[in-house]
Amino acid sequence: MQTGAATMAAQLQAQQQMKIGIIGCGARARQHWGALLKMPDARITALADVESDRMAEVNGQLAQKAATYTDYRELLKDSNVGVVVIVTPGYLHHEMALAALRAGKDVVLEKPLAMNYAQAKEIERETARTKRILAVCMQRRYMKPDAETRDAVENGAIGAIRLITCTEMRGDWNPRTWQYMDPATGKKTSWRLLKKTAGSTELEFSVHAFAEVCSLVKSPVVRVAATGGVVHYRDRDTRDVSSLIADFGNGARFSYAFSCFAAGGGNTFSIVGDKGVLTRSGGKVLIRRERGREEVWTPATPVSGEDAEIQLYRDFFRNVRERSQPLLSVAAAMEPAKLAFAAEISISENRMVTASDFA
Repeated sequence: MQTGAATMAAQLQAQQQMKIGIIGCGARARQHWGALLKMPDARITALADVESDRMAEVNGQLAQKAATYTDYRELLKDSNVGVVVIVTPGYLHHEMALAALRAGKDVVLEKPLAMNYAQAKEIERETARTKRILAVCMQRRYMKPDAETRDAVENGAIGAIRLITCTEMRGDWNPRTWQYMDPATGKKTSWRLLKKTAGSTELEFSVHAFAEVCSLVKSPVVRVAATGGVVHYRDRDTRDVSSLIADFGNGARFSYAFSCFAAGGGNTFSIVGDKGVLTRSGGKVLIRRERGREEVWTPATPVSGEDAEIQLYRDFFRNVRERSQPLLSVAAAMEPAKLAFAAEISISENRMVTASDFA
């Protein structure tokens, strides 16, 4: 009887498992398949990559080997795949997301949502038309600093948001990132260094910060001005420094600055509300009210320290089963993407960008 019960339990678990196909098995994919291997309700059934050795590395970690494809379209035909995880350079997201939706798959799409606003809107329309579940991987929402900041703001610790300032000072991209063969030059180049493959540095990197800001402000972007360029490196056309200011519909303002030739420069993040100021330091969220002492914000319900990707997938699997909209839906990804699109337009066309640019 015990053996029969165990067999039935195993069969039930197998029936409830999400069958996952991963498109793109490079460096970022490690966080995805690493999280999925820790989840009993997930099984990686298929892999697609142009480099077979990358798929072999992932298969080496799996108890049940996944099918492998060098053409992602073959993976989409696989009936043993219900959920597709797209972990490829940004220029492939639009094509692959549309194809996955049209193949009847639910989708986890790495950021950015798309390379431009028109592509992003097309993905949004196709998600609605096909009634599939699509989440954009803005996993920082689940990380402790972001979650504690959101808890403080939503509980009124500093009142209504008036100004957010953020700086991100970092070193250059990982030199071991995937090399794109540029047909224009015949040279292999990190895909993050080219506008045609990455879109922009803001779209590839800064969009994480933009996502946090938009989730806090909860109001559409109405005006953006930006500046930036390639001032330090000479091997790229995506910016190595930029800054922007943005206004939101509810009157909140956002000021942002970025550099990728400032290794060890660190990040800063502050929110000015009409009842106090929130800052982050040493992994803590600090609140200072007018003429008051600085205090550490402690959420009433402790924030999970679990891996962000595991939390993301747990929520996503629930959305798939319930056919409900994810926290990280296309709509949630659209406003931060618009900030990145606006930065590119403002800098390249030397002008202010307004809501009418996204009408």
